Amino acid sequence: MQGLRNFILAIAGGGATAVAFAPLNLWPLGLIGLALLAHLVASAGSSWAAAGRAWLFGLGMFAVSLHWIATAFTYQAKMPPELGWITVLGLAFYLALFVALPAGLAARLAQKPVARSLWLLALWPLAETLRGTLLTGFAWNPLGAIWLETPVAQMASVVGGTGLSMLALACGVALLWIARHPGRWRGAGLLMIPVTGSLALLGSGFITENDFIGTPLVIVQPGIGQDERYDAAAAERHLAGYISLTRAGLNEVTQSGRPVLATAEVAQRTLTETEGVDSPLPPSAEKVTGEYRNKVDAGLARPSAEAAGGGTALLPRKPALVLWPEGAIDALVEADAPALARIAASLGPTDLLLAGGTGISRNGDGTARYSNSLFAIAGGSGGRIVGRFDKAHLVPLGEYVPWRGLLEPLGIARLVPGDYDFAAGPGPRTLMLPGFTSVSPMICYEIAFPQAVAARSNRPGWIANVSNDAWFGAWGPPQHLAQARLRAIEEGLPVARATPNGISAVIDGFGRVRSSLDQGARGTIVTSLPPPQPETLFVRLGLYPVAVLAALLALAGWRLERHRPPPAPRPMRQILVESGDANGSLT
Repeated sequence: MQGLRNFILAIAGGGATAVAFAPLNLWPLGLIGLALLAHLVASAGSSWAAAGRAWLFGLGMFAVSLHWIATAFTYQAKMPPELGWITVLGLAFYLALFVALPAGLAARLAQKPVARSLWLLALWPLAETLRGTLLTGFAWNPLGAIWLETPVAQMASVVGGTGLSMLALACGVALLWIARHPGRWRGAGLLMIPVTGSLALLGSGFITENDFIGTPLVIVQPGIGQDERYDAAAAERHLAGYISLTRAGLNEVTQSGRPVLATAEVAQRTLTETEGVDSPLPPSAEKVTGEYRNKVDAGLARPSAEAAGGGTALLPRKPALVLWPEGAIDALVEADAPALARIAASLGPTDLLLAGGTGISRNGDGTARYSNSLFAIAGGSGGRIVGRFDKAHLVPLGEYVPWRGLLEPLGIARLVPGDYDFAAGPGPRTLMLPGFTSVSPMICYEIAFPQAVAARSNRPGWIANVSNDAWFGAWGPPQHLAQARLRAIEEGLPVARATPNGISAVIDGFGRVRSSLDQGARGTIVTSLPPPQPETLFVRLGLYPVAVLAALLALAGWRLERHRPPPAPRPMRQILVESGDANGSLT
């Protein structure tokens, strides 16, 4: 009966924690769920029992929060849709091991309930880091993401999402101590209330407001569902839709934009010199960490004499950035000059398009090598590709089949059309965009990996996250957006997201969604690119503060486990009895 009770508590606790993530964002339930996890681990009779209970907790948490993965299997014909639910359970079985690991080790290292809780807190960052790295990693939905709807989330700029995960678990442990441990440990649990409140106030203080007038930005969301995404007969209609929405968005920029003098002096002013703008950045050159100039080529800043009529004409509008989603271009645009020219013709001569497509290169033996890529395409006559980024963190079964020789005979195939595997790119890099702020491209779920979304040697001014979330069901896109918000806070960089069917969004450097298009909507976001914030402490220090805190918690758990209180004084009558004088006589 006790085993059944613990089974129910573990599954229920995991489910409660799952609904703390997007889209429900019921973070108080998440803290209660984590309190149940701490109780199950602290009260376990052995390390194996603790690991088993925690594994059940993880199974409930991941099966509920990742159930949207099953939807992806309904859009292809090579594998039965039922395999999607098997995949969800199989993935949950695997990911739950990273909950069982710190729980089992904590119970192995300590017998006292409070010491176990401290060890669980100390070991959690290691387990979450391993989850994001082993077997290509799956860093989706760290515990820290439950804070995104609270000011506490701003602390990610100091300790990252992993540090926020420790804080969430610490709050769960504190709830357990308040409910189960009288005396000083209940007092320690109660202390977490003002501590967390103080962190919320501190986080609110991190946010600064300004009226920055940045680069015009047009994000295109064509409203293309996954059921028609790979329909060859619809390819022409899809491209025409992208072009039509792009032109409409750029026309809106023209109508609402502020004309600027077409002189190199104005175009090349540093951000801190811009009138009416309170920028957090010092003057710089080449990269955001040092000097930060509006890098505008002379040809983009000043029209030709013929266009200007020989005088000092005004540009009709600022050059604009346009963002299309992952895989928006069906043609092999590097080899298809007419397609490239047609796409470029939808832009103004000084505009720049970032769009997802398939990159092609050659292996040493001359065979084709394909990549999931993002292209930077300059507007103007004929079109010109001025940059390319190849996705590095590929999705198993989405972009390649692992152990193809073993799995293919079993009927396991890619979830998207195509029998070839994509090649992986080199990892985060900064694309220098002529006339615009440099960018770090992130394709699809690459945005979910902390410390892997921006090059450290050449910090970009923003992050472009292009994705295809149309096959992620109802819960996947909001969770994907949440990962992007967490990275924005960690890096202090704005993130612009473009997806075919939602959720496209513009996120500032504090993780706030400034503009967005809902799932299923068709349209454009016409806005300006938010400014980057100065380098955060998390960018500079990484996980070192978290590692130090984890070490201190481990030391506290070790000391508490070894501590043996002095024996309580024995009653006088017991001493007399032991001395042979049962009547209590002192003579």
